[in-house]
Amino acid sequence: MSLKQAIYAAADALRNVVHQPPPTLGIDLDGCCDESPFFNVLTHCWPGDVVVVTFRDDRDKAVADLNRHGIRFTEVVLVNSFEAKAQVVAERGIAFFIDDQPEALKHVPAHVSVLLFRNGGNYDYVERKWMVSSRTAKMV
Repeated sequence: MSLKQAIYAAADALRNVVHQPPPTLGIDLDGCCDESPFFNVLTHCWPGDVVVVTFRDDRDKAVADLNRHGIRFTEVVLVNSFEAKAQVVAERGIAFFIDDQPEALKHVPAHVSVLLFRNGGNYDYVERKWMVSSRTAKMV
């Protein structure tokens, strides 16, 4: 392969990378979307789909709460277990997943980037320490 052909091949490869579909964002409702205006901004700036995965049983209330907080979403998925959240993440091809409970992140596939959102339910602001269980944390 000549240098010119190699340059064209590299340019084609870069074009393919740039034209990949935007990644899907997955977020939890309770403890995330309802805790901070950050999620309003994030969901409106996100270039791809936004899938809200929530441990609820009332879809209409979930959608109303998301609208009240100004959250842009493509889909709302109701689940009844932490494992089910991870299954939805895998099935929907979610690339980034944000939740406030380590238990919900525990079963998410390794190739998915996860973010633990800090709030008063998982972080002690006085002691400046995360609150986790032995099921989700390993002390080092």
